[in-house]
Amino acid sequence: MNTKDKKTSNKRLAKWGPYFIISCTLIGAILGSFLVYYFKGEFPYEVLTGGIVATLFLTVIEVIKQKKKKNNVPEADERVIKNISRFFAYASHIFLGILFISLGVFTLLDKESISIFYLWILFFSYIWISGIGALIIKRK
Repeated sequence: MNTKDKKTSNKRLAKWGPYFIISCTLIGAILGSFLVYYFKGEFPYEVLTGGIVATLFLTVIEVIKQKKKKNNVPEADERVIKNISRFFAYASHIFLGILFISLGVFTLLDKESISIFYLWILFFSYIWISGIGALIIKRK
């Protein structure tokens, strides 16, 4: 692959990559809705509606962002990418540590079962904190 093909491929990936991510999000919402219908017997229309609305909003935002972009300067350089990957590594290890410590505490308290609700709280707090932290690191 020569440099001209590589540049063309990078431009195409930079332009269509976000749309691929948005379409995968919609596919995930559709797949999740059908799985809930298959296992529970009721179709969650609100999940499908939320996925479609989110896809429309994200598509409009991405179209506006690409129309406003006038130069070919990338949004992140090597230092930013390194900082973000280091942040995700630290965040995941910290949350795994919290999980193991909390499991140890529950074991010491003679709890034989843990409500799955607490695990969901930990999981979603990890997603929120990691996402917000990545946005902060990317802007610095």
